[in-house]
Amino acid sequence: MKLDDLKAAWKQEIDQSARAEGLPMNAIMSDVKKINREVRFRDFWMIFALTLGALLYLIFGWLTQENVDSLSRLGVLVFIAATAVMSVALIRARSVTRSDDWTLRSRIEMEIEKLEKQRSLMNRVGYWFLLPMLIANGISLLGGHHARTGSLVPDAQGMAIFATCGLVYGFTYWLVRRETKRKWDPVLARLQRLHTDLLG
Repeated sequence: MKLDDLKAAWKQEIDQSARAEGLPMNAIMSDVKKINREVRFRDFWMIFALTLGALLYLIFGWLTQENVDSLSRLGVLVFIAATAVMSVALIRARSVTRSDDWTLRSRIEMEIEKLEKQRSLMNRVGYWFLLPMLIANGISLLGGHHARTGSLVPDAQGMAIFATCGLVYGFTYWLVRRETKRKWDPVLARLQRLHTDLLG
């Protein structure tokens, strides 16, 4: 980079910083930091709980049992695979493709990208979280029922469990989408407006 280019970039950064002083930066950045903390906290405990659940499921659902049928084994393997898929989805949603060139603009663009990825992750919670869990739990319930009765057709109790799981997952989907619209979308919109004002 030539000296003139460096001077031009520096002048632009000074102009943007001066413009930012008149914008509600502190409140927005405080909200962004709070959301970033919540995301790290959520990811840590979700991955911890899923990994622990998969480990306990492997030990008590397969390794310590004398006779485990193939459907129950498949349920354990699907749960472990679902745990891996969910953990990767959570970790990948925190990665940023934009490089930080130490300017106010790039920092804001990075935060916008982070929030957009998290919003997309939450909007697709049915695909990366609920569906794998539903499949894993369904196979496990059928495996347990088959081991007890020899039948793959669930009885009234099994149908009640399936219905309860469906209701819980449906409520979870609605709650996550509602929380996304209530908490994430407003902060993202404010950050995008700040970015537009800063460039304007």
